[in-house]
Amino acid sequence: MNSDNGIYTFDDSKDSMKVIVYHISQEDKKLLALANRKKHKITIIINSLSEATVHFAEAKDAVIIIDQENLVSNRLIFKLISFGIRYFIFRFQEQAPVDVSIIQDAGLKYITITDSTFKISSIIKILDAWEKSD
Repeated sequence: MNSDNGIYTFDDSKDSMKVIVYHISQEDKKLLALANRKKHKITIIINSLSEATVHFAEAKDAVIIIDQENLVSNRLIFKLISFGIRYFIFRFQEQAPVDVSIIQDAGLKYITITDSTFKISSIIKILDAWEKSD
């Protein structure tokens, strides 16, 4: 695991999905790393997705946004799509603060998780399924 300024990268994968996770707790970070089993290249950003952090998603395949406090603007979604993001996972306690119609219109895959009992480790299963479907 590499760390620099609150950015953590689990870079043990070969030809796997490149994933970025925004706003993850320390506990969930550990659980995600264990569940990943060195399969996907996961970059973790402790901060929320914003204009200041969106550039970290360049050259990634998937983005995971956890408990975003602010609205994910259409501008941010368009930026993510322009970076080549094909898969979106939103994990929120309530309604996701994002307009998913942009993602739908672009023909990209997404899932919104509002169930607080949904295990963070299950996100790896979603990524695995998407990877196999390509």
